[in-house]
Amino acid sequence: MAEINNIAAVILSGGLARRFNGVEKGLQHFAGKALISHIIERLEPQTCKIFLNINRLHHEYAQKYPTIPYYSDKLNDFQGPLSGMLSGFEQIESEYLLFVPCDSPFVPLNLCQKLTTALRINQAQIAYAHDGERAHPTFCLLHRSILPCLTNYLACGERRVLQFFHSQRYVAVDFSEQPESFQNFNCAEQLASGQISHYFCKKPILAITGYSGTGKTTLLEKLIPRLSEKGLKVGLIKHSHHNVDIDKAGKDSYRLRQAGANPTMIACEQRWALMTETQTMASFETLVAQFADKELDLILVEGFKHEQLPKIQLHRKGIAKPLPEIDNFTIATATDYPIERENALDINNVEQIAGFICSYLHDK
Repeated sequence: MAEINNIAAVILSGGLARRFNGVEKGLQHFAGKALISHIIERLEPQTCKIFLNINRLHHEYAQKYPTIPYYSDKLNDFQGPLSGMLSGFEQIESEYLLFVPCDSPFVPLNLCQKLTTALRINQAQIAYAHDGERAHPTFCLLHRSILPCLTNYLACGERRVLQFFHSQRYVAVDFSEQPESFQNFNCAEQLASGQISHYFCKKPILAITGYSGTGKTTLLEKLIPRLSEKGLKVGLIKHSHHNVDIDKAGKDSYRLRQAGANPTMIACEQRWALMTETQTMASFETLVAQFADKELDLILVEGFKHEQLPKIQLHRKGIAKPLPEIDNFTIATATDYPIERENALDINNVEQIAGFICSYLHDK
């Protein structure tokens, strides 16, 4: 088999989304943007072109994604992923097509590379992802040679994806190092809760949020030792609005990083640090994933108030802005004045706040 180059990708969003009460799943919002927007961001570095497979709301998709071409199934009555795959080959001039579902915002960043390598090495027609426990056949790379068999399969009334794949030359590709990448939204309730956002790291996450001037860092500086005294191993992610440089100008690591080494690691007897240059801010999921293999009881997050995370809101009476409203992710509010709220905490009573956090972790 020759080298596989210039692969186009298709986001499959042609279903009826019955478990989403019939709404267009790909356009539903998660972490501030449509599910499909997350997927496009992760596919763009991997493929030469992206297509959408949609069967309704064409005008809405065209308005939201004017540069992304789309096609609809040629078979009527929403006949499933295989129908979208068949129509893709019928309407896109590509020898290979990479397919992904519209409800999985954490598509592996090396999906195309791993599937391509497996397809070529195994002289296969189909490569699909497997997370070590279960198959994910809608994350797949297909060769055009399957088209006649796929046409006949669907004409016989069959719709099962894996059954068809196993009738061809296929390979299941091991992604067990990143099973969280295949987490998907199955229903509207799951999307509303934001619970899937923590699958990149199965450690408990708790955000400390508040306006500038509420003393988030000061509180954390006192809170972390108290939590450590209670036996908790705590990690921290802090959001900065400034361009932070963690090594000093003129030092060896700074000079080598400025010379273009990316990433750059520096190590001494007491600590090590890995610095990675980025064109845009890394996604929260990418940042959290760095803690996945650490022995932690809790990851505290300062800032990131727009992420769908369990959080303790802070507010002080000296702040000109009003007390933030409670949302679905607020587990407590800490202030320096009395308030009528469930789980109202004293922002100056660090022992009380530490005790609340320990109880919260115990009840999870």
